[in-house]
Amino acid sequence: MIDILSEQDQEMDSLVPDLTPMLDVLFILLVFLILTANSVNFSLEISLPTPQESVVQQASQQAITITLHAPSRPEDAVWEVAGTPYHDWADARSSLQILLRSSPEQQVVIAGDKAAPIENLVQVLSFLEKQGRSAAEILLEP
Repeated sequence: MIDILSEQDQEMDSLVPDLTPMLDVLFILLVFLILTANSVNFSLEISLPTPQESVVQQASQQAITITLHAPSRPEDAVWEVAGTPYHDWADARSSLQILLRSSPEQQVVIAGDKAAPIENLVQVLSFLEKQGRSAAEILLEP
């Protein structure tokens, strides 16, 4: 059906604002406030132990440490196993093998210089895998 409005009715319709968008926003705000107002924050109190220096020192002494260096001169050591520097991977490997056989329960920690070649790290990891070590810690510095 066609509705023909008079000029006066058309003017009145144009002055009345459309409230639909405002009602949409109000309903969205209402839902948001209802959902956030009733939320319950659950928390669990945990008491963490404080680190003691003797425990930290004892743990670091029990680990086998492998340090990878980036040599600045050809005579500098590239490998360090348990504090002993080595220039050749074969010497470092034999020393590491002796340490791993003598104490199989000790943890292995690998530390490296940023400029150390990645091939050295790959050599150490593949050697540890061949020795049956499934895990080693790698120290990273930001």
